[in-house]
Amino acid sequence: MRKLLLLEETTQMEVTLFVALGLFFLAAILVVSSGVFLAKSGDVIADESGLGQVWVGSLLVAGATSLPELVTNISAVRLDAPSLAAGNIFGANMLNMATFSTLVIVLGGTAIFTKLMPLHKWVAGVALIMTIIAVAATFIGPTEKLFGLAPVGIIIIGAYVVSSRFLYGKSLEVNEVPSGSSDEDESVENNSSGSLKKNWIIFAISATIIFVSAPLLAFSSDRIADITGISQGFVGVLAVAIVTTLPELTSAVTSFRIGSPDLGVGALFGSNAFNIAALGVADLFYTQGSLFASLDSSHLVAGAFAILLMSLALTQLVQRRPMQLFSLRTPSPIALILIYVIGLFLVFQMGL
Repeated sequence: MRKLLLLEETTQMEVTLFVALGLFFLAAILVVSSGVFLAKSGDVIADESGLGQVWVGSLLVAGATSLPELVTNISAVRLDAPSLAAGNIFGANMLNMATFSTLVIVLGGTAIFTKLMPLHKWVAGVALIMTIIAVAATFIGPTEKLFGLAPVGIIIIGAYVVSSRFLYGKSLEVNEVPSGSSDEDESVENNSSGSLKKNWIIFAISATIIFVSAPLLAFSSDRIADITGISQGFVGVLAVAIVTTLPELTSAVTSFRIGSPDLGVGALFGSNAFNIAALGVADLFYTQGSLFASLDSSHLVAGAFAILLMSLALTQLVQRRPMQLFSLRTPSPIALILIYVIGLFLVFQMGL
């Protein structure tokens, strides 16, 4: 009888895990495919509006491709899974830098940093500062809310709004965003209104699908973490982060392949800033106090590695010189990828 009960219990766990995995992959397919359409349609809309590549990449495309992180985070905290939300964000920021380094190696070439616009250093700097704020809040672990609102979440969202306005001003300085000249107005007017309308429809449909499927992604990830005994933080850092950053990867690869690396690089760094803003929004939705007070040391490690990777990438952007693919003396793409793998391993070990 004892063996029979044990068998039934094991079978039930296997069925539950099977269902959770099935839901996860279903949600992943929906989020990824919708995210791809979202990024492509947003890119077309931005291009036909006549906006500059860096500004469009860091704000419009980054916001569009990071929508899965926003929806998944809100869903995760509503399921009382704050570790999953934070793991997703810090893991996504780590992965975006590994993606950046991989694209530099495969598609960019050793002279890519001499060709990118100087404006990227401001985008990367904003993303780095916002990540530092989030990691500092995780370390401090604030527990209080003011009038039912999380102060850290408000600070992060406010920082994103202010920095977005700052980046817009910087874009105007380098003429990345049109200032209303007659030639540019004529160019915009000559664009196909039918194509623009079509892409707005695709954008709206894709966003709707993500809003529907992303909560399922958070729920199934939470169940997988519970059943397997793997920490929510690691599931967020690895599995959910990979799924929710695939739209960024697709957009960046496409940008590099069509000869517009500024758009792809802007989208990756802009996505990192938007991700932290999404974590601030999730903090407002968390009803058990401050989300940052519920995180553990594995999130600190993931956040620290995200800061390290972003700092090294920012150094490459500031130096603006031909790079070495691998070097221990200066930041290099292969070194960044190795650091990402080490960080992932440490987070996994701490989650066991």
